[in-house]
Amino acid sequence: MRALWPTNDLMGKYRFNREQLNFVEEKRGVKGWIKIFCRYFAGSILLALLYYVIFSLFVNTEQERALARETALMEEEYEKLQEKIGVLDNTIKNLQQRDREIYRSIFNAEPPVYSDADTYTLFDGIDTTRMESVVSDSKMRLEVIERGMERVNSSIAEINVALEELGKGVTAIPSIVPVKDFTIRQSGASVGMKVNPFYKTVAMHTGMDLLAATDTPIVAAADGVVESAVRNGKKDGINVTINHGNGYVTVYKNMGKMSVRKRQKVRQGDVIGRVGMSGISFAPHLHYEVWFNGQMMDPMNFFFSNLTPQMYKEMAVIVANTGQSLD
Repeated sequence: MRALWPTNDLMGKYRFNREQLNFVEEKRGVKGWIKIFCRYFAGSILLALLYYVIFSLFVNTEQERALARETALMEEEYEKLQEKIGVLDNTIKNLQQRDREIYRSIFNAEPPVYSDADTYTLFDGIDTTRMESVVSDSKMRLEVIERGMERVNSSIAEINVALEELGKGVTAIPSIVPVKDFTIRQSGASVGMKVNPFYKTVAMHTGMDLLAATDTPIVAAADGVVESAVRNGKKDGINVTINHGNGYVTVYKNMGKMSVRKRQKVRQGDVIGRVGMSGISFAPHLHYEVWFNGQMMDPMNFFFSNLTPQMYKEMAVIVANTGQSLD
């Protein structure tokens, strides 16, 4: 039976020789030395990896600290750019809304709609995971928004030119209610087929009835020249026609009193008469008409200088439920 005595790997192994009664060193072969080398080599690699992990977790290099500072600065700049983008977006929305309102008031039509498809397509697929691309992408978006602002400002400039060509601006358009201290509840029948209060037959009503107390001031809806001033109209009673020189003509019928004469120049808001019930009239009111290039218009659509959208809504409900005229 062979006995082995464990010793250091470098010193080798010993076995007890019964014949000589002592320990004899066993010589290592090539395989033995290769095993020892591989064992120490693997241990060195594992120790190096352990040192690297500890160093990378707890010790930052100067380059890493510089990159961290740069990243923080870029994130701060990105937040500032986002705030500027929000302000510019709100500004463009306000400019577009003002543009559309002015366009409607001047040209009596819906403004053209610009497509923003190109703007939104431009930002599809932006990779926000790379901080170095965030600033350039935000800069590109700001440039697109600025071009949009330039386009809106250009449209407003064109409208201002059109106003200057009219010579009198928005006061040349019948844009106010021609009765002083008007409230929504004073709305009567507007343009359309209405029941005549005297004959009880359905006939075309060419204007809008504005109810008011006797002697309530009647004002010119826009700047213009009195085209006719009739004091004894059989059906229309005392009535005045004002030509505003830009395709618009307004007519005021069934007045109680008249305070203007033919060919007299008037300004928007000037008193031209008083409410009454002259001619064929069922109650004190003003029958008000708006004509544009010879076409009959609904006067309710021309009160935008006096009424808010909510007031328009309430007036529309009253008018829609009024089937009988007062003249």
